[in-house]
Amino acid sequence: MILPPSKYHASKGHGFTPALQRARRAFLVRNSLTGLLLLGFVGAVFKQDDLGDIPLPPIPSANDKETASNPKLEKT
Repeated sequence: MILPPSKYHASKGHGFTPALQRARRAFLVRNSLTGLLLLGFVGAVFKQDDLGDIPLPPIPSANDKETASNPKLEKT
């Protein structure tokens, strides 16, 4: 289903008409500040996140890999 062209877009299908540019101008500063605040918050959380206190499981040796894939080789 093809929608009729919007009266807010340029006739060639890309870009905005001057009316839409004027309507969006009022929100430019607020949206920019919101984006910068979100970016700063995410950056701060990412920088602060330290996973050093989480213990890592031991790396399985080659012998452990063989017994895990073949249960008949398990030691009893």
